[in-house]
Amino acid sequence: MTDLIGLHEQYALVSPQTFVDRLTDQWTKVYLNVPSEPLTKLWTTTANTYRDAIIDTVAGVSPPWRVLRPPTGSGKTLGAKVYAALQAEQNATTAGLRKPVGILIVTRLIAQADEMVLAINTLAGHTVAVADHTDHRATHEQLNENDVLVITHQAYVNATQTLTNTRDGKWTRLTNWQGGKRLLTIIDEALCNAIEESQVTVDGLSQAIGFVPHEVRARYAAEVAALEGLHEALGHHHGVSEGFGGGACMAWDVGTGAVSLSALRSEMLKLPYDKLLGKADEHDRKRIATRIDKTLACAEAVLDQWAYFALKGKQPTLNTSTLLVPLDAPGPVVLDATAREDFIYKLMEDRAVIIPTPSGVRDYSRVTLHVAWTSSGIGKGTMVERAKTRFPRLIDNLTKHLASDRSVFFCVHKAVEHELPEACELPFAKVAKAHWNAVDGSNEYADCDVAVIFGLPFRDRVTFPTNVFFALQGVQGDEWLDSPTWKGQTNLREYMVRRQLSASVIQAINRIRCRHVTDAYGGCPPCDVFIVLPEGEKGGDILAAIRREMPGLQVVDWPFEPDGPKVHRRSAGTPHERLVSFMTNREPGRTSMKVIARELGLKPHATKELQKNLRNENNRTTLALTALGVTYAVTGKGRGARSELVKVA
Repeated sequence: MTDLIGLHEQYALVSPQTFVDRLTDQWTKVYLNVPSEPLTKLWTTTANTYRDAIIDTVAGVSPPWRVLRPPTGSGKTLGAKVYAALQAEQNATTAGLRKPVGILIVTRLIAQADEMVLAINTLAGHTVAVADHTDHRATHEQLNENDVLVITHQAYVNATQTLTNTRDGKWTRLTNWQGGKRLLTIIDEALCNAIEESQVTVDGLSQAIGFVPHEVRARYAAEVAALEGLHEALGHHHGVSEGFGGGACMAWDVGTGAVSLSALRSEMLKLPYDKLLGKADEHDRKRIATRIDKTLACAEAVLDQWAYFALKGKQPTLNTSTLLVPLDAPGPVVLDATAREDFIYKLMEDRAVIIPTPSGVRDYSRVTLHVAWTSSGIGKGTMVERAKTRFPRLIDNLTKHLASDRSVFFCVHKAVEHELPEACELPFAKVAKAHWNAVDGSNEYADCDVAVIFGLPFRDRVTFPTNVFFALQGVQGDEWLDSPTWKGQTNLREYMVRRQLSASVIQAINRIRCRHVTDAYGGCPPCDVFIVLPEGEKGGDILAAIRREMPGLQVVDWPFEPDGPKVHRRSAGTPHERLVSFMTNREPGRTSMKVIARELGLKPHATKELQKNLRNENNRTTLALTALGVTYAVTGKGRGARSELVKVA
């Protein structure tokens, strides 16, 4: 640890005791939570960790990423707000006597960044923090003058990509202010996009090459030749893989770096794809252009870096990945409640250190976890395939288990979110829903007393763990791909997938009111959680992880089987929430009313009623869809008329 002597007098450091006192005041008077001795120890640890990170940055030390894993509901985000406001206050009161400390805070979402700024400025009593993201670009003056800058995870990644020539300028813009270099970086929740994964499929590459017009092909002969070579390589390695039983195999250890596809990508974005397909549809043009550009971007990464072959289902693919998180962030401290379950920190080795958390911070003995076990699939594919029968069975079962005064939060796959009934169709006081990848860190469901986790977000069992491992540990050979191990851990891919899955489930469970602390022992209000887990070792591992992260949790059997006799779906009439959910999660483009009727299970009379509503520009469904960039369109007349919803990019 860097010697503190002298730095106390040189820099405007926040006193840990002042931080604990101010956080306790907010915790009790504003949020009406109950403090405890373990919480006080945790908050002291947090303050000391921030302080140590600042001191290392000042001393020019290249510190490891410090990872704090305070349990959900222990004030980690509130603590970041309080510390930032106190730091700005300390900078102001010691101006001219001590050097100021600037802070960079990284949040997951734009809305969270804006809320963070508002809270810090409210605590400080005046403007000391500013957000910088795509919805609000901070001016040069704002970046220079404010003690605290808040950005999103994606903005952080964009500014630190070393392959772009503008990296230094972007990074300097974020990490410097009038007080010099910002000395502390607080990352709220793990960087979900720390690793960029690139995958080229044989079908996607074939389509992209097929769209290249003759004149463009002539101008970019080398680029097209590189793409065609990549297509041939896919076929070759597919044959090699089949010869060895169909497993993954290395394609090359280092990229060729022979050609840049940037100019070709720019040309391809301009193509009138709709007209090339004999149509005249601007929405299709944009949708196809986006898809082709993504394919070319992935192809460029695969050509430029190492690559390995793997099957995605039956589709041959070439894959590569790269670590986007820079290791030179000033004083990095990560706040990650599920850090113990996320294997990425172990793979970072001495580049990351998990700070020990005091015991007894939380007690979940008033939370009951209802577990149903199934031998049927509960991943995205099976959930989509069986959604029409599974969701009515789920709702029927919950209706029998839960009283009408309960507030229920559902977490499901994005592709089936619209299968949940309208709130008015359910006999509960409140109904809320969200999908995987849109729940981590959210406080939106904190007043719900029931969580229902239906369907699990399994990652690809080959490419996901391989991409993460290669990005952090370097490229391995065919021997590793055949039998992935690391430091005595066998079957490493499966282990990594389970750890990631466990972290996601724990995050989802802790969105509801079990995050509130109601007594000096870290207890919470009574809550119920319902989850379906796979039978066998896999489900057992997930349950063990949940218990590990939620001490005191009560676990009981839930007599529910996703598949069985068909249950009739109750319907309250023309859908509103379900249609809005469906179109929210839909990709830009055209969706026919036939598809909508099929997905929402509408009878002909209900479909006609919905169309009538959509023709009314003041109808609540029409207004909600308009806010999403969705419009109702009818082309043709009579029996040949086509009704559809059109979503713009």
